Amino acid sequence: MLNCKEATQLLSLHCEQKLRFKQQLQLKVHLMVCSRCRGFAKNNQLLDQMMKEFAEHNSKE
Repeated sequence: MLNCKEATQLLSLHCEQKLRFKQQLQLKVHLMVCSRCRGFAKNNQLLDQMMKEFAEHNSKE
């Protein structure tokens, strides 16, 4: 099973590229049992969404 450091590295990498199936599975298992990493994942998703919205807004101007 992944430790938190490995999980956060995969979560950060996941924003930039698609993870291999094994990595996805390991990450899902870790997130099922680790509330801190679930919080980290949620924050990453929110930041990613905010950056996309900011980029879209600026491209319209």
